[in-house]
Amino acid sequence: MIKKVINYIKKENMFEPDDLVVAGVSGGADSVCLLFMLLEIQRIIPIDIRVVHINHMIRSDAMQDAQYVEQLCKQNNLPFKLVEADVEEIAQKEHISTEEAGRNVRYNAFYEVLRENTDLSRKGKIAIAHNKNDCCETFLFNLLRGSSLKGLSGIRPVRDIIVRPLMCLERCEIEDYLYKNNIHFCIDSTNLEDNYTRNRIRHHILETATKEISPQAVEHISYACERINEAYEFIIDQAQAEYSSCVTQNNESIKINKQYFDTIHNTLKGYVLMLALSKAAGRSKDIEAVHIRQLQKLMEAQSGKQTDLPYGLYASREYDGIEIKKKDINKTSNEDNNINDEQIVIDRKQLEKIMSGEKVNIELDDNKILQISAINKKTLQNIPQKKYTKLFDYDKIKGNVIVRKRMQGDFLTINEQNQRKTLKSYFVDKKIPREERSCIWLVAEKSHILWIIGDRISNYYKIDNNTKNILSFNIIKK
Repeated sequence: MIKKVINYIKKENMFEPDDLVVAGVSGGADSVCLLFMLLEIQRIIPIDIRVVHINHMIRSDAMQDAQYVEQLCKQNNLPFKLVEADVEEIAQKEHISTEEAGRNVRYNAFYEVLRENTDLSRKGKIAIAHNKNDCCETFLFNLLRGSSLKGLSGIRPVRDIIVRPLMCLERCEIEDYLYKNNIHFCIDSTNLEDNYTRNRIRHHILETATKEISPQAVEHISYACERINEAYEFIIDQAQAEYSSCVTQNNESIKINKQYFDTIHNTLKGYVLMLALSKAAGRSKDIEAVHIRQLQKLMEAQSGKQTDLPYGLYASREYDGIEIKKKDINKTSNEDNNINDEQIVIDRKQLEKIMSGEKVNIELDDNKILQISAINKKTLQNIPQKKYTKLFDYDKIKGNVIVRKRMQGDFLTINEQNQRKTLKSYFVDKKIPREERSCIWLVAEKSHILWIIGDRISNYYKIDNNTKNILSFNIIKK
């Protein structure tokens, strides 16, 4: 068995000479076996072994495990560090499971020892005692929970600086090795209980599969995990290539082009979206299949739709695809609530003066001036068909005229029957980008839009054969 583990370590390139190896040793069968395997490896590859033991303070007899591991370290001249942490209290405070709290404590301790003992001159590794059974339990846990392909690839033997030398062994091989070599190990009573999901999978699913379906169930599931991981890595490589072609990003957002996205193979689409969401979030943890489905549904929705995502992100359906951005906590997510206070009011007295011959100039953006004046209908021969000159029936305006940006509730009339359309819907139909909508100047009477400056006017205010007084709005340069 020792030869099998050593060959596996060499195959996966786990260690290099002079590596600092921090080993997590609980005192259980797996971790004790790991410690003895590392000692065997040390004879072939000169590595510096440091042992860390975590007392989770769950069991009253936990200190006996710590003392046993410390004794093993003394017998083999290995540095030993004991870390004590009340993981149940931590879990309660941080609103996480006891399992997750324990994992966080363990890895924080491992990394702390690495930081204390490594520098740029040598590399550090963290050795964990996971084996094939752990890989199968992870596979079943993720399968039953509803996982992506990545989750079904089980536990990888090498991930960054974390190595798992025993991933080539089943738990029965580990226990057999310890018994044959008369090596004592501790039994954690919590592993015999069904309080944790993994224990239930271990005791009721995996054991049943091994005893009643196939004695090689663990080997077969482990093999399947390897093949799934190979497929996953291939798919990710392909998805990366497609991602580069259909996704653009900057400091503020990530955009996915729908026209190109639609040409991608269905197998890759979800992974392209996952990559985009992970990039936007800066991490992939807690990004689940449900979030990818949200983006897929949004891609088929009409422009203007939005969906909330993890890590303070949201995605919006634009005309050419999806845009993923961070939420602005100072702004509401509903664009209709984006009320702009910048407005110029032309009250009834001013309008009457204009109709008496005065002209009013209103300064807008980009060195533009909106000039308001009256036109004598008798002298009007043709209605000007100009983008920046519009005429209105003055007598249809009953209140003040306001020159402003958009506000909640804005609408315009779109046909001879004076059917209404919200300004938001009009912008969506015209494919005006969301970021440009708040910059467009409007002429309005309350919420009724007379003119989207540079665009159409409301049908209600058009001049007709019954018009007597005409109000003219004209954009001129400074």
